[in-house]
Amino acid sequence: MALGMLRIRLLVTLAATLVLLGGPVSGAAQPAGAGRPANLAVSAAAGVQQAASPVAPGGGETPEDSVRQPAPTETAPPKGSAASRFFRDVGGDYKHYFSKETGYWLTGGLAAAGYVHFADEDIAEEMSESSATTRALEGGDKYGNLTLQLPIAVGWWIVGHMAGSSRHADAGRDLVRAQISAASWAYAWKYAVDRTRPNGDPRSFPSGHAAATFATAMTLQDHYGWKVGVPFFAAATYTAISRLTIDKHWASDVTFGAFVGIASARTVTLHVRSEKFALVPLAVPGGGGVALTRVDRGD
Repeated sequence: MALGMLRIRLLVTLAATLVLLGGPVSGAAQPAGAGRPANLAVSAAAGVQQAASPVAPGGGETPEDSVRQPAPTETAPPKGSAASRFFRDVGGDYKHYFSKETGYWLTGGLAAAGYVHFADEDIAEEMSESSATTRALEGGDKYGNLTLQLPIAVGWWIVGHMAGSSRHADAGRDLVRAQISAASWAYAWKYAVDRTRPNGDPRSFPSGHAAATFATAMTLQDHYGWKVGVPFFAAATYTAISRLTIDKHWASDVTFGAFVGIASARTVTLHVRSEKFALVPLAVPGGGGVALTRVDRGD
């Protein structure tokens, strides 16, 4: 009886750890276009009335008016085709993956996985017993598959683009990049470690399903905030636990897989969390003002 309660507590601890990974790591940030300049229609100041302005007869402009009003600013068109920009950004994701933040995530993930590893056998034995609970968890296996996660990402991108929403299109674009990154690094670890799964198959560590679903959740968290992020983190946790019920992974596999996915997503959404803005002159009828404009980071 005491052993059973210990196993339940370990399983609850694992689930809580996976859910807490998706806490408010970053606030809701406004998305930025990946690798291209963008102009936000955000007014930073209203028009400033010009005092004692000479007015030509009939209300026309004087020569001084034409000199005083600044010319509208123009932005350079994005370099290269949409496909070339996308692949350039994917290449940049691999480069930016080697960062201090990624090091923190992976170090924390290895520490958490090492802690959970001590209970791997007990959790696997507990989850292998068929029950209504374990049968209900088996659906997460399908949600975490890359054959579903990638179409979700591509669909988000296409729908956002067709709806004329740069915000949703950018989020979808980052979802695709996050899936590419998470799958790449998960399989790099799989082949390097080559751990045997509970069912005897190879390449158990880390869980690719956990990496894919947590990458999706973290990307949406960075783009939309916790209201969108939390449901997807719950789905990712459901997926991670489901991998235990069908003997595909050890608990430590899905724990580290979650960290791999989050680290991949944080690399992809770097541009969302590192935006730069500039004040530019703005001409308005009868006066002038300034506008707050997002500028390209240039990387």
